[in-house]
Amino acid sequence: MTTAFAHTVRGELLSAFHAQPAGFALALATILAACVSLGVAVTGKVWAVNWYRISPTRVTLAVVLLVLGGWVYKLAVGVISGTLPVGR
Repeated sequence: MTTAFAHTVRGELLSAFHAQPAGFALALATILAACVSLGVAVTGKVWAVNWYRISPTRVTLAVVLLVLGGWVYKLAVGVISGTLPVGR
């Protein structure tokens, strides 16, 4: 995921996705969070979010599915392209 973060901050979005899709998504989320935080720091206006309506179970499930989906993608690309040594 470190490689995906590095590619994302350099603007190499396709390379970041190919390196690790989950890392790319988390890098985008980090950039978004930083922008929102900067906006709050500059303007002093805090977004009103009803945090009690956001289920921790659903957030956890979404993150787990994101990470698993990223690894499934990496495995599939590795097997299809022949770069993953399977059954040799």
